[in-house]
Amino acid sequence: MSPGTTRPRNEVFDRELVRSILDKMGRDDRYTTREMATLTFEQLYSQLNQPEIEVVKQLLALSPEKLGFLGPFVSLEGPPKNLVKLEGQVFERDGKKVTIANQYLPQPVWQAFLEMQEATKQDIGSKLMVESGYRSPAHQSITFLTYLEKSDFDIKYVVSGVALPGYSQHGDPVNTAVDVINQDGIPTDEKPQLFANTNEYQWLIKNAKQFDFYLSYPEGNEFDVKFEPWHWQYRKTE
Repeated sequence: MSPGTTRPRNEVFDRELVRSILDKMGRDDRYTTREMATLTFEQLYSQLNQPEIEVVKQLLALSPEKLGFLGPFVSLEGPPKNLVKLEGQVFERDGKKVTIANQYLPQPVWQAFLEMQEATKQDIGSKLMVESGYRSPAHQSITFLTYLEKSDFDIKYVVSGVALPGYSQHGDPVNTAVDVINQDGIPTDEKPQLFANTNEYQWLIKNAKQFDFYLSYPEGNEFDVKFEPWHWQYRKTE
């Protein structure tokens, strides 16, 4: 899209109510200490007034297919009980150390990731980290509204890169997706596709399946989701 081009917008949501929700709950930021990964809808609704609750329910009622997302429904279940907290993950970007906010993964997914992390270190001398792990459907609601606000409320644009609650692989309580980041802080929000140029990505393409991780959204994927080289889903196969 050329500079100055205005994206078409779908004025479905009341902007002030969305901003009010985000002011109360916090905007989704993987580099703050606020934790929402295990947020339930009951906990979310308890902090909102009725008009704000209706906004969340309106979000849950949207049809992903009508908005251009062709992926399957995943889950609206609450957080699994076997989550492991990942604390103190640090990378260095532009000479500054950055600490990732606490992340969570189901224990089997975490164990598989640890083994893959160690293999990456041994093979190419680099450390992969979890920039984003399990996100409950309620957390995904906040994530979606955060990006909706950032994108001037262009819903179709947001859906091309952020799943609606219930459709995110990050909310799968068993086959949880992981957004990875390397020790140099790649990918960034500004240039996420640069991860495809890293040694870590090339290693993952060749080796991740040995640890039951698979690239969810390759180029030209069937779900009509943009290429996400950083997004890998755990899929245990017998």
